Amino acid sequence: MEHHASYIAKWLTEIFGLARYQWTGFGILERNGQLVHESFSILERYDHLLNASLAALAAMIIATWIRSRMNKIPSPIQQIFEMVISGLDDMVKASIAHHAERYLPFIGTIALFVFFNNLFGITPGLSPGTSNWNVTLGAALVVFCYYNFHGMKAKGFWSYWGHFAGPVVFLIPLMFPLEILGLLSRNLSHSLRLFGNIAGEHLVAGIFFSILPLFLPIPMLFLGLFFGLIQTFVFTVLSIIYLSGAVAHDH
Repeated sequence: MEHHASYIAKWLTEIFGLARYQWTGFGILERNGQLVHESFSILERYDHLLNASLAALAAMIIATWIRSRMNKIPSPIQQIFEMVISGLDDMVKASIAHHAERYLPFIGTIALFVFFNNLFGITPGLSPGTSNWNVTLGAALVVFCYYNFHGMKAKGFWSYWGHFAGPVVFLIPLMFPLEILGLLSRNLSHSLRLFGNIAGEHLVAGIFFSILPLFLPIPMLFLGLFFGLIQTFVFTVLSIIYLSGAVAHDH
C-alpha cells in the first residue's frame, strides 16, 4: 500500500542517517504502469507510532509545565486547562454516581492524548497518530481494559461477568456469547470512528492545500482544530459511558 511518511520522520531519518529498506507489501506505488516498492527507514515506516509518542510527550511536558507554574491568579493557559479539567470532572460526575473523582486522571490523560494526536494534523511537519487505526485501536483497548478492570474491582469478578449471562438461567448459552461479542465489538466502533474521521479530514485537507495553497490553509487550520476537538469529545464521552456502565451498581 502507498504510504506518505511525515516530515518529522523524514528529517529524523536524515539527521540520524538511518538506513532505508523496502518493506514487504508496504509503500507500493504505480510508476509508468509498473508497481514499485518505496524504501523507508524504520521511523518512516512506523511514523504513526513516532507521532503518537511525540503527542504523548507533548501532553506530559505541557501538563507538567503548567502544574509547576500554577498561581492563585491564573495565567490564560492555566485558565484554559482548569476549564478543561473542570468540564471533564463534570462529565465524569454526571455519569458515575460513586467515587467519580478516582477516574478523572485516566479520563483526562486519554482525552489529552487523543487531542494532541488530532492537533498534529494541523501542525507543520507532523501527522496525526490517530489517522492510523493501530493507534486508535490501541487507545480503545486501553480504555477497554481499564473499565473492565474497574468493573470487576467494583462488583467482584463473578458478579461483573455474571451480568452478561442474562436474567434467566436457561438463556445463558445464548445471552452470554452475544453479550461478550457486543462488549468486544465496542473496540471496533470506538477505534474506527476516531480513525475514520481523522484520516478522512487529514486527507481532504491535504487535497485542498494542494489545490489552493495560498488561500485555504488558515480556514482549514481552524476547521481542523474544531474537528479535532469534536473527535476528542466523542472519544472521551464514549470512554466515560463505557466506564459508567462497568462500575454502576444495580439497585
